[in-house]
Amino acid sequence: MKYKIRILKNGECRVRNYITYTDGNDDTSLFYLYVYVIEGGEKPMLVDTGPRDVEVFNKGTGKYIPGGVIQKPEERTPELLKQAGVEVNDVSHVFITHLHGDHYDYFDLFPNAQFVVNKRGFTESLMGIKPNVMRVLARRWPQSLKLVEDEEVMPGIRTFWLGCHSVCSQAVAVDTTQGTVVFTGDVVYKYKNMENNIPIGWAEPEPCLEAMKKIRKVADIVIPSHDPEILERFPEGIIGDVSG
Repeated sequence: MKYKIRILKNGECRVRNYITYTDGNDDTSLFYLYVYVIEGGEKPMLVDTGPRDVEVFNKGTGKYIPGGVIQKPEERTPELLKQAGVEVNDVSHVFITHLHGDHYDYFDLFPNAQFVVNKRGFTESLMGIKPNVMRVLARRWPQSLKLVEDEEVMPGIRTFWLGCHSVCSQAVAVDTTQGTVVFTGDVVYKYKNMENNIPIGWAEPEPCLEAMKKIRKVADIVIPSHDPEILERFPEGIIGDVSG
């Protein structure tokens, strides 16, 4: 099965470099937020949801995102999907790279979707490490919450655990006519991390280096979580062609 990926910009912000890389200063780096649509299956699917309430998100992240996330009205997830011709009721699966608010927090927008979450991360939530996350996702259990490990979830779509950024961090690998696309989540913020083998600043280096090795073994195309350069490398916002 070969899919097409549609890249949707969901907002932007500037993040302090001690989070982005290990250079230890307070200069900032431009981040884009993204939502990705997987097309070509029976129904549309997503990778990550974007933040539900940017103002709430900004209150909790001001220390390392000065100025907060800036999101135009048309960049909010419901509006983005509408512009892309995606009905939220039609979405069958939402693959969550990790359980941080800018990646999963619009969980209630997709009433008919299965949320695909890393099993190890959900187990940690049950242990009380992220009880708020557990409470939110528990509402979808068991009918619309799928806990996964290293496995094929749909034909041509696989997940594998990464760790590094958070215990719930997983990659999502999607087969396209251009090769296998791997969504890294926040294990890889920018192409600079991957291509120069620089671990992100907000994590222990060795687990991140190991996670990047895993990604390289699988990926023909790497999609880091927040790099504006994604839209330079794919200026049409499209990867793959379902007709191919």
